[in-house]
Amino acid sequence: MTGGPRGGGTAGFSLVEMLVVLVVLGLVASFGMPALRNLVPSQRLNAAAEAIAGEVALLRTEAQRTGRVTSLVFDTEANRFFSSRPGAPALPMAGWRVLMEPGKTSHVAPMEIRFLSDGGSTGARITVTGPGGTRTLVVGRATGAIRRVQVTP
Repeated sequence: MTGGPRGGGTAGFSLVEMLVVLVVLGLVASFGMPALRNLVPSQRLNAAAEAIAGEVALLRTEAQRTGRVTSLVFDTEANRFFSSRPGAPALPMAGWRVLMEPGKTSHVAPMEIRFLSDGGSTGARITVTGPGGTRTLVVGRATGAIRRVQVTP
């Protein structure tokens, strides 16, 4: 026997079977859409927080390597972070509210963190809030290291 279906039937799917599959796929997609809609803002907020954390780490390393003080400043009017690291791009925070609280005994300008040649810093707590929730980062005074403290959806 060559080619052709066995048992005299036809190969393939009926129109009814195809419609049932399409209806099921449509239902699954409609239930999954709200979850995907919430995922995108959260991922964007995570990316912004990670960009800040990355720049903090680079500034700390730059201060230790060069022996010079480096800094990260948040400009409230431009709604972006500016780094003193040569060639560093500004970090835009469009669509998010940024609160930067200096360390308790810090003597720097508001919305600024300085990194010292010994690896320490002036310390700060950075909170970024927006449609994806809230992310809080803490820059330690003694070590200049950054901790991700809070992730709130």
